[in-house]
Amino acid sequence: MPKGNSHNSLKRGKSTQDLQRRSGNKNSRNYILIVVEGEETEYNYVCALKHELELSTVDIKVVPAYGGDPLVTVNEAEKLCQENERNSNRGNTVRFDKVFCIFDDDNKPKKYQEALPKAQKNGFETITSIPCFEFWFLLHYCYTTSPFANYKELCPKLETEMIKAGVLKKGELYNKSDKELYKKLKSQQDNAIKHAVRLEKNHPNEDGCTNPSTKVHIFVQELQKQKQFK
Repeated sequence: MPKGNSHNSLKRGKSTQDLQRRSGNKNSRNYILIVVEGEETEYNYVCALKHELELSTVDIKVVPAYGGDPLVTVNEAEKLCQENERNSNRGNTVRFDKVFCIFDDDNKPKKYQEALPKAQKNGFETITSIPCFEFWFLLHYCYTTSPFANYKELCPKLETEMIKAGVLKKGELYNKSDKELYKKLKSQQDNAIKHAVRLEKNHPNEDGCTNPSTKVHIFVQELQKQKQFK
């Protein structure tokens, strides 16, 4: 790993907070990088959340890590931070104040295990889901601690719950590429957060590898706090 791209890399360069302190500019905004594993599901969801919140307190850059792999996601975040640091040192931009990496372990447990410590070393916040990002969607409709082997095992359960809720028509299949998915799920978002918090309490995910688990609610709540200027 190149010198300067360690955990402390997020502490160097000109941050928006630095600029705010120096200039007294109360309108300075935080700069957040979000790198997502999926090119469709996670990317569409995060972009829709960002659009809905219309955040005025932060600039958010959302990047898909082409490759569908947890380690590729963290490597992409690392590369973008290196570029950001170089540009920040030249005065061409401000450095990222925070970096999120969103990925799951579905069928890639080895890469998942490698990605977790590498993200931690770089100071990135990992928003993980096991077995897959769709577990977060399932929590919109029900609470469960039952493990799922993978996406293929979870998907029928999700489809059943979405049909019950009227989000899908009978016989309709869940579509990972549906750009309207966030809007369809939104009415049950508070329910999903409540279920995720309950899961954290009753089914701890201390090593980041508990099945099932998700941290997406932490990410959603953090952006919501930005909306509320907390």
